[in-house]
Amino acid sequence: MRNAYTDDPDTLNSIYGALFFGVPNQGMDIKSLIPIVENQDNQGLLHSISNESQLLRNQTRDFPRAFDFEDSKIVCFYETVTSPTAIKVGLKY
Repeated sequence: MRNAYTDDPDTLNSIYGALFFGVPNQGMDIKSLIPIVENQDNQGLLHSISNESQLLRNQTRDFPRAFDFEDSKIVCFYETVTSPTAIKVGLKY
C-alpha cells in the first residue's frame, strides 16, 4: 500500500506537528450550497467535502496510518454547535 511514509519518509520524519483549521474531515452538509455552484467548475470540489464523500472516508481511514509511530499523537478539536449555512432570499443567497 502506498502512503505518505513510503512515498516520502524523510519529509514525514521531519514533521513535528501540524494544525489544520476548517477541515471538514467528517464532511459537511452541502444541500444548501449545491444550487449556488450548480454547473460550475467548483461543483466537484463541493461534492468532495460532502458528508457522503468517499474521498473523505478514505482520508479519515488513511491519515492515522501515516503517523502510526510509537510517540505519535493525533488530537482533534471540533465545533459542537451547528454553523449557519446559506439560505436563498429572493434571487440571492
